[in-house]
Amino acid sequence: MRYATVTRGNIKEDIFTSRDAIDAAKAGKSLPSGTVITLVDYRDGRLFRYVVREKRTGWGTEYPPEQRNGEWEYQAFNADKSVNQNEDVSRCFDCHKAKEQQDFVHTYDQLKHAP
Repeated sequence: MRYATVTRGNIKEDIFTSRDAIDAAKAGKSLPSGTVITLVDYRDGRLFRYVVREKRTGWGTEYPPEQRNGEWEYQAFNADKSVNQNEDVSRCFDCHKAKEQQDFVHTYDQLKHAP
């Protein structure tokens, strides 16, 4: 379900996840293993890409501590849903690292207030 929309200039991002993830956030808990968060990125009103993150027990151990985002992994997809081989997902790790106290999720507060 969509739980947040973020707009910055000509960029609009609709963000989706499961009811289980929303319920965990509402309870102040870490998001459960198996959580998938999908960001649908529109530029100038047109679908541009998808960015997906998934959390699984045991994931992320191959990353050094300064980069690791708990058990989260990231992948970017083109508008046609093919894997975007040119996307540097290390940027995702770098950006989300600052939100460690919120399970590495920038929109954790929106999750807590989702319907």
